[in-house]
Amino acid sequence: MKSVITIYEKISILSLDVVAGAVCCSAMFARQMHIKIFWYQYFVLGCSVWLIYTIDHLLDAVRNPTLISPRHRFHKKYQKTLCILSVLVCVITTWLAFTKLPIAVIWFGMALGASMLVYLALTHFFSFSFFFKEGWVAFLYTLGVWGSVAVQTLHIQQTHLFAGCIFGMIILQQAMLLAWYESEEDTQQEMLSLMQRQNAAHLHLFLKALIILALGATIGCLLLLNNTSLDQKVWLTLLIMASLLSVITFFSGLFREAYSYRFLSDGILLLPVWMIMDTF
Repeated sequence: MKSVITIYEKISILSLDVVAGAVCCSAMFARQMHIKIFWYQYFVLGCSVWLIYTIDHLLDAVRNPTLISPRHRFHKKYQKTLCILSVLVCVITTWLAFTKLPIAVIWFGMALGASMLVYLALTHFFSFSFFFKEGWVAFLYTLGVWGSVAVQTLHIQQTHLFAGCIFGMIILQQAMLLAWYESEEDTQQEMLSLMQRQNAAHLHLFLKALIILALGATIGCLLLLNNTSLDQKVWLTLLIMASLLSVITFFSGLFREAYSYRFLSDGILLLPVWMIMDTF
């Protein structure tokens, strides 16, 4: 059991669980919208997510010599290797994107990429008191996962929009949850975070309100909308994801040890895998 945990810790440190989660969630929305996604589209999405997270952590490692989290220490130690790997992945991803992806996805990806550059610049080279890092992360991640699928159809239904909005609320809840758990680390490392502007009590209260909103909206969609069987599976998956995040929020004492809160919060993004395995 200990070896399994150690392996997952390495996967999490490299952000590979987040990459897998993005692909799983994207596949779930593709099924809901009845859009066929080819392997190279998932590959480009996964590589793009990995690049963003890795570059973000590498910039943290450069800017902050006194890093205390295992994730940042790892990126500091293997900085040169990860930089070379990032360049290689970027070249392959760019070639695949411009030679294989639909034109709508290419334009969407370019706009999203520009937004990510703004995010990285504001996070690592500027310091604005109004900058809501967690909100940007949730918004851009949601656009990358749900939006890259949605731009491939001209028939976005009400249920698809609601699913995207609720998914965004869950990702925001996850980002704020991590900011709340890691507030002490962010303060010590002088990293831009919501906790620099809000105390823990206020953030925890906002998290609870977000939990109620996400759970209520999901249950309402499940019970009140004219859903297909696929829609119902999406609502059920989102409901489980929001519920697990709620458990981590309300029972924080159980999840602070050994970064288990991060493993579980990132791991919930893998839940849509059951919809991939459940064939049409």
